[in-house]
This record gives sequence, C-alpha cells and structure tokens, in this order.
Amino acid sequence: MIKIPEEINLENYTLLLPSVAVGNVGQLCIDLLISNLNLHKIGSLWNSVFLPICGLDPYDKNSSSVCTTADFYLGECNLILLQLRSPYVGHSNDFFDQLVQFIQQKKISKTIILTSSYDYERSDRSESSLRYLTSDDSLLNNEKLLENLSWKRHVKKDAAESIEQYHIPGGGFASGLYQHFKSNEIPCTVLFCYCSEGDNVSDALILFKGLNQWLNLFRDGTNNGIKYPLSWEHFFGNPPSIEMY
Repeated sequence: MIKIPEEINLENYTLLLPSVAVGNVGQLCIDLLISNLNLHKIGSLWNSVFLPICGLDPYDKNSSSVCTTADFYLGECNLILLQLRSPYVGHSNDFFDQLVQFIQQKKISKTIILTSSYDYERSDRSESSLRYLTSDDSLLNNEKLLENLSWKRHVKKDAAESIEQYHIPGGGFASGLYQHFKSNEIPCTVLFCYCSEGDNVSDALILFKGLNQWLNLFRDGTNNGIKYPLSWEHFFGNPPSIEMY
C-alpha cells in the first residue's frame, strides 16, 4: 500500500530509492539528499517484505512527525525520494510490482537505485569506486556526459549475457529491481560504490558527489557545503559518561 495525496503531480519526475545493502550506503546517501535539498515527507509505503518500524523524525528535532519503514520525500526539484529504514525479508516480487504500478500510474519518467557492493569484489583499485548499470537512453546516448562522470560501467567477470551479468555482490535487491524495471520498460540507473562495513559516511559522500555530477543538484561539491542529518549524531550510540574518568 502506498499513501500519497492524490493531488500531488509526479509526471516526469525521477524516483530515487536505496537498496538495503552492505554498509547501508544507499540509505545514507538518501539521507544526505533529503537533508541538503530540504525535502519534506509526503507519504509512506507499506509492504510485508520489510520489517515494520516507527520512530522520531530523523531530520528535525522539533517535528511531531514520525518516520516509518518506507517514507516518500518531495521538494521543489523534480525528484521524489523513497527512504527505506529496515531490512527486507522473504521474496521482493510484490514490492517490485507495487513500485512499477506506482510509477506507471503517476507517470514518473525514470528511476535511480543507489546501493553498494563488497569492497573485495573490486578488481581494479586504480579506477573510481563508482559503478553503474543503466537502461536510460538519455544517459546511454550522452557519450560526452558519461566520459566526464567518474563512473565506470559495471561488468560482472565471466558473466554471459544473462541475469548474472547484472549481479552486484552485497547490493541487496538492486540488480533484481533493475531488471524488473527494465522488463517493464521503465528507464532505470543503478549507481553504487564498493565499501566495507563500518563507518560508511565517506562512502555515502562518494555516492552523493557522484550522483551530483550527473544531476547537478548542488553547486558546492566540498564537504563544508554538505549538511549531515541530525540522526547521524547517534550512529555509534551515546558518548561515554564523564563520570567513568
């Protein structure tokens, strides 16, 4: 079930969402986008494939709004973001179909999936850690843009022309959803970086900046110009009590 006010027009918008993956890098990147674009919550998605959660607003300490497992965010730019906050269990086909129906009904023009992959799968460390898959003709046909981006096309080693060529180790449902969108003729791009579990803020920034190279959402590309979400203050729990010293 997707609950969004009927009067909201999403025609020709781009849907961005993360895949729950190693290091949660896609979700962290969505956090950065919501905070820096000053997006506001407009609705939620419920599907039994995700574990249900409910909590305080992660972006505004003074807000009385709550966050759920899957929330939609919107702003002045032609983007709608879906943030996912819990792992998925079971088969994801119903969730995939739910998204396809939503995209087609709202006439959303394209989709972007943000995710990550195990660092030990990276074969060439002299190149950028950003990789992509795309079925979006507006990107595929823009050779000059692709040359200027710090992305490299994802090529699965020893993979034949089959489902395996899209596999992203540790990338969650990203490759499956990419193929589902592609089979339903919905333009889709997957952007991901290699990482290891731990403090993955730097990986989220790499993904954030790589995405901005394409979409040009922010002029300031330095860390000083990027606002971190308030919820990131609690990444590793509370600081130790001063009394222990």
